[in-house]
Amino acid sequence: MITHSKIRRTGAVFKLFAGFLIEIAWYNLLRRIYGPKIEARLPELYRNQAIRFRETALVLQGLMIKVGQFFSTRIDVLPVEYITELALLQDQVPPVSSAKIKEVIELELGGKVEELFAQFDDNHIAAASFGQVHQAVLLSGEVVAVKVLRPSIEKIIEIDLTAFRTVIWMVKVFTKWEQYADFDAIYAEFSATIREELDYRQELANLERFRRNFQDDPMISVPAVYPKYSRQRVLTLEFVSGYKVTDRAGLLAAGISPKNVAGNVVDSYLKQALIHGFYHADPHPGNLFVRPDGGIIFIDFGMVGRITDHNKKAVRKLIGGVINSNAEEVSHALQELGFIKPAANLLSLQKAISLLLAGLQDMQLEELGKLKIDGLLEELREFIYSQPFQIPVHYTFLGRAVGTLSGIATGLDPNMNILAVIKPYAKQVLGQEFSLLQLVWQKTKKVVLAGVEVPPLLEQTLRDLRAGDVQVKVEMGPVLRQLRFQETLANRLVWTILLTGTGIGAAVLWSSGHKDIAVLLLYIMGVLALLLVNNLRKRAERVLHWHRHSRR
Repeated sequence: MITHSKIRRTGAVFKLFAGFLIEIAWYNLLRRIYGPKIEARLPELYRNQAIRFRETALVLQGLMIKVGQFFSTRIDVLPVEYITELALLQDQVPPVSSAKIKEVIELELGGKVEELFAQFDDNHIAAASFGQVHQAVLLSGEVVAVKVLRPSIEKIIEIDLTAFRTVIWMVKVFTKWEQYADFDAIYAEFSATIREELDYRQELANLERFRRNFQDDPMISVPAVYPKYSRQRVLTLEFVSGYKVTDRAGLLAAGISPKNVAGNVVDSYLKQALIHGFYHADPHPGNLFVRPDGGIIFIDFGMVGRITDHNKKAVRKLIGGVINSNAEEVSHALQELGFIKPAANLLSLQKAISLLLAGLQDMQLEELGKLKIDGLLEELREFIYSQPFQIPVHYTFLGRAVGTLSGIATGLDPNMNILAVIKPYAKQVLGQEFSLLQLVWQKTKKVVLAGVEVPPLLEQTLRDLRAGDVQVKVEMGPVLRQLRFQETLANRLVWTILLTGTGIGAAVLWSSGHKDIAVLLLYIMGVLALLLVNNLRKRAERVLHWHRHSRR
């Protein structure tokens, strides 16, 4: 059952993640004792943790469900066991009673539901983590879809955001995951996106911008809006329906070409991403309807993405690098887009990219056209984890959209040649034709130039020397060692007091019958113990490192 108590919600989130970190710390200890044979238990540990997260999210709802849905697409952050379980949250959001939904409507629109609408269906059409949709009929006779924020959802979100700020601190202190993802950036972008979703006036503006972008495209449409019946927490739209975009058999029975539908969907997203720089970020089958003429109706603009002019230039460089099989150009473009961290070893990264580009160049054009993006992402998973590689938050939604679209397009048209669809946009974005003749010319030019250029290894060596690091070794004097020893004693004394005080407090509360708070204190005690162990480990590593250097 959902709770609005700040203490209970924060305690539940803290307890869940503290438990995760303690389990991982225990696993790491066992791995040091028993070696590689214990590693087989790790996937099961991840799976059990993901199940507990999903179950807790369904109880707390609010941001927990949204976080699970968000991270179900972050293959650069979480292992596959987590991704598989969290993906189930997409269809498991419990609904809110119609009575509570009506209270929100009446508060926002300033009138009784019976006075505002000729009819209002108590059964919901859709239930999401933040809102719920009901069908209704206006007094003027139009059939509409009324989207309403869940009661008190803003308060719940703010409580949860604060709790997750603490969770991020725990992850940064107790794990090395930060080297794979910038959690502070993820939090900042995620919280901004969440707060935007809590204002339906912003969604209305997103819808109108999308409509303007496609006003000259007869194959793309969006519902009409009713501003008179829309506020921050209520959004009233034209009720639209159509064929399900994934119902290939139904489309064929209605005389609609699935191939044309697939082309229209992909074509619309190429325009959004490469030309408009503004795209619908949640294209799951429930948000796309097919009209009788094969056109596409987009709904639900709560989640949109934007691509800046700077990033468009980087995308241009990326596409050009792929066409020219230039690994250095591709790596620099990825760095500009934020996919590669500054600490990355670009030389080894470029070698890996070269192998990938070589594989693409060796593929037949037809094979390249049938390349499935979701399958490629799965193959790149190990590469993502092995390099200082991250998916920027502002591209997470684009990545999820691309993966979803890949599945939709493949189901509608298994033989789609993606190069044929991309060609006009490649010409517009790059200012040049995207043809087999160009591929041959670029390859030939690269081979000819290679004969007169400085050998790549020598060039890279000179570049490394020019930007080389200088290490300075400083011996620690006796006085400094004594000061650090006293600091260590003081730190350990503080930790001992904290641990003892927390343990005594938990025992007193338990004996007084306040078991929930006592359990929370025990988890806090466990976290403090982990902090102490982590502190001692880091200090031991520094001492060992100093001893090794002092012997040289």
